Amino acid sequence: MTSRQHPSHGTGEPGAQTWSPPQPPSGVLDDLAVPLAEWRTLMTQRPGVTPDDVEELEDHLLSEVQDLRRAGLGPEEAFLIAVRRLGSQNEVAREYGAVHTDRLWRQLVFTPSAPSPAGALAARWDLPAALALGLLSGLALRLPTALLEGEAVGQVYARNLAFGVLPFLALYLIARSAPRSRSGLTALVSVFAVSALLVNLYPSHAPQQTLALTALHLPIALTVTVGIAYLGARWRALEAWMDWVRFLGEAAIYYVLIALGGGVVTILVTQIFLAVGLYGVGTALSWVIPICAAGAVLVCAWLVEAKRSVMDNMAPVLTAVFTPVLTLGMLSFLVVVVAGGRLVDLDREVLISFDALLIVVVALVLYTVSARRPESPRRPLDWMQLVLVLAALAVDVLLLWAMSGRLLEYGTSPNKLAALGCNVILLVHLAGSAWHYLGVLVWRRPALGLQRWQCLALPVFGVWAGVVALAFPPLFGFR
Repeated sequence: MTSRQHPSHGTGEPGAQTWSPPQPPSGVLDDLAVPLAEWRTLMTQRPGVTPDDVEELEDHLLSEVQDLRRAGLGPEEAFLIAVRRLGSQNEVAREYGAVHTDRLWRQLVFTPSAPSPAGALAARWDLPAALALGLLSGLALRLPTALLEGEAVGQVYARNLAFGVLPFLALYLIARSAPRSRSGLTALVSVFAVSALLVNLYPSHAPQQTLALTALHLPIALTVTVGIAYLGARWRALEAWMDWVRFLGEAAIYYVLIALGGGVVTILVTQIFLAVGLYGVGTALSWVIPICAAGAVLVCAWLVEAKRSVMDNMAPVLTAVFTPVLTLGMLSFLVVVVAGGRLVDLDREVLISFDALLIVVVALVLYTVSARRPESPRRPLDWMQLVLVLAALAVDVLLLWAMSGRLLEYGTSPNKLAALGCNVILLVHLAGSAWHYLGVLVWRRPALGLQRWQCLALPVFGVWAGVVALAFPPLFGFR
């Protein structure tokens, strides 16, 4: 660890003498309040770096800024140069982690890496609040089965599945967010209230295509809307939505891990109970499984916030693994379809499967870009992503051709139009992603445009999902 970055004192270990940095002139803080706050937030999120370490580093940073200001540089220029001299956040974090491995290990276990934002839910109540709301969510999800019978159960779940989980998640994120936005809260409550009212008042007639579309698309639209609760006062800023992308990506990884572990435990416990002759375990599991499935959503939210940036390195790993596989799948599909003949003859299930695959590709690109810093140099991973995006773009063009042919040959339906609209949005998004990747890799443009383009994805897909869920039923006579 270099001496210019930080001295050896101020470790923040228990029993060590707390180091208090001298206060810089007020003018320095006034001029650099915003970038300094952003730098401090990034540093506190690094594994292995404690708040005391951040204070010590901040003192060195501000001292360097003052020296540069005295040399005649402006505030912003001096700050950027000082940050560069200090070293990147990741470099500093790695150095601290190498010196203090015990500290890094504790941060990977159940010790919050950063306190809750000022004015938000106290850090010590984060986990209890998540568990309590998770329990309430699970009960809300399970009660329809206990109170209703027959076809009514399926109707209730089709219309209200999202309302059994997402309002509790939104409440938890609102409690943690600071500062909060009154307009954001109003918009969030309005969307949930109007959606719940409409979907439960809508009739449903055979063959119930619109009800199925509502059941599929409404959770997507509301998940995007919950991002308002997470972002707080920043929800109107386009760039802020990349934070919600990071949250969803990390939460999905945690949920899969928890689900796999929970499945193994459930099988073992069931076998133990059956071995000793207790056959009422099925009834117990009918309550335990839905409660745990819903509660895990809240636990994942807590894990993402408590362990911020612990999974930063997961995005490149996952991308490096899945990008070649998905690219090979896309290219194989192109070869088979082109060699096989008429696209219109493709089965409906095949089209749906590849639509789902395209959505996975977009999600993978989103998550990868969310973990990429705009100032990062070009990487082989970026070229891999470009090939994947181009392959997905070609597949989407073929799918749109096939869907157009099916519309002309078999007529319109809610399902066909919903799929067509989704593919048009995917086409635009993939084309824009390819263009921005080419700009970064070939024309050496800044990656900020690529990130801003990805930020548009969630709001646009959320709006389209809301249109399909709430507008399609009356447009097609609730059939």
